[in-house]
Amino acid sequence: MAVRALLWSALTMSTVGACGGMMGRPGRRPGHRRLAWGAGGLFIAFVLYLCAETAAGLFPDVLKSVVGESPRRVAVACGLALILAGAALYIRHLRARLADSPDRAEADAGQLQRGRKALIHQVHRTWTSGLQFRLTEAVRLEVGLQDFPSAVHDPWGSGELTTEAGTPLHTDTALRTMFDQHDQQLLVLGAPGAGKTVHLLELTSALIEEARADAEAPVPVFLLLTNWRGGPLDDWLISELQHRYRTSAGVTRALLAQGKICFILDGLDEVDLERQEECVSSINAFISADGYPQCAIAVSCRLIDYQLLSQRLTVNGAVTVQPLPVTAVHNILREAGARVRGLRAAAAADPDLAELLTTPLMLGVAVLAYSGVDEHAVRSAGTLEERRGLVYDAFLTRMVTRDRTLRGDHKPPRFSVDQVEGRLLLMAREMRKYQVTVIYPSDPLRVMLQASPQVLEQVHSGSRILLATVKVQIVYLKLISSTSPSRLLYKATLRLAQYTSLFPYLRKDFVRFACERALLRRSGDGVAFIHKTFQDHLSQRADSMTPQQRGALYRQAITS
Repeated sequence: MAVRALLWSALTMSTVGACGGMMGRPGRRPGHRRLAWGAGGLFIAFVLYLCAETAAGLFPDVLKSVVGESPRRVAVACGLALILAGAALYIRHLRARLADSPDRAEADAGQLQRGRKALIHQVHRTWTSGLQFRLTEAVRLEVGLQDFPSAVHDPWGSGELTTEAGTPLHTDTALRTMFDQHDQQLLVLGAPGAGKTVHLLELTSALIEEARADAEAPVPVFLLLTNWRGGPLDDWLISELQHRYRTSAGVTRALLAQGKICFILDGLDEVDLERQEECVSSINAFISADGYPQCAIAVSCRLIDYQLLSQRLTVNGAVTVQPLPVTAVHNILREAGARVRGLRAAAAADPDLAELLTTPLMLGVAVLAYSGVDEHAVRSAGTLEERRGLVYDAFLTRMVTRDRTLRGDHKPPRFSVDQVEGRLLLMAREMRKYQVTVIYPSDPLRVMLQASPQVLEQVHSGSRILLATVKVQIVYLKLISSTSPSRLLYKATLRLAQYTSLFPYLRKDFVRFACERALLRRSGDGVAFIHKTFQDHLSQRADSMTPQQRGALYRQAITS
């Protein structure tokens, strides 16, 4: 048992080194470093081969004179070799990180101009698709903003956090207007589904157009705070720009120093609950007098979660996205016509249902879910959250089965309702397990690598060994994938992993289908649920299942 533990520890060590090296300098071709990684991977593969041969009772005679014939000595020697290989790989990773230090990553004027142009292109390509389809477009909506000055820190005030809101703004007041009015430092609050992310995406789109037209305008960078795992915010921002937008650390630091970046940070409430206070402190330190006080920044958060925090952001101002008045909900449903006659009648007879529809998200979901449905099929009992779940379940069924002939799609759905529901339940549960809101079909291991240490510590040892083995194989193949055979082998291995029980919901055809049916949405190079509340509902449903029921879902996802 001790020998086995040593072998698996060595394998884990080498995996950490390989994964660290893969993430060290993303977006660059390492050149001679690729040969070094390939040699290290071959060495690890050779040692594992020796272990397998020893376990089978076979061992080359030429090596017996070196390590003897004792299987225990062979296993110990292989384990030590793996530990040394992992340590060497990790040292190379640290040296790569040091190579990106400010002293060695300064960008000249030409590099800065090219980096800025490439960053604009990446942000535009990544996030404008988020505005191409919105559930709120199912009906015509105009939600208003309200000034909320007490939500941010007032250096001349009492220091107490209050919930006193300011004056409601006119319904045609754009977030961009408020952003400029508060010197481009703004906090955006609102209820779940109120439209905070859509407002931030519209702000990003407007700022992108300005950055294209004016070389002195800051470049907006849209980032998800759910990926923040602690530490100084500037270090995280530089790392995120490297990973998400392929912008070098030198270019990012230069743009930061010149005030040429505007950070759009979505989802303060989606940061780990234990770290939300730390995240607020990190943002405040970033825009303090000792940091980047003039840096343009916008942050979004759920109002109820922000009110539970003991400290406030020190940005210049705050606004809340207002819910729709109940009278506006009735008027909108009346204007929608006969297709929502049943939903309109049910909302008129049920004040709780009408209150549920006061956010643009739920109103759009309900209109799509209950289009052409009579009143009796809409009305239901239960708590507000239970009824929200029923609306989401009806929405899922309708989006899978709805007629798409008007869009030129005459084929029957590629997946049934049960198949789609099962895969989404598994996906939501896994995303909740790893505390992420975005998953990457082309690189699912990134979700595991992003998981917080607290989550990884809860993974069973057997699962950890399995994941470590798969990581070594895929990471190694990815590092040597410059040649055509290796690239094909890497893609084949990754495709095999997607068809196994590790990632049954990440098949390319299923992800495309779910996005077309507006159950998932593109989020950069990853995918996310249409809203966090939809993901939470499905993950809660999956958690309420027995292990046998979840096992049946996995088997269905693999075989169908």
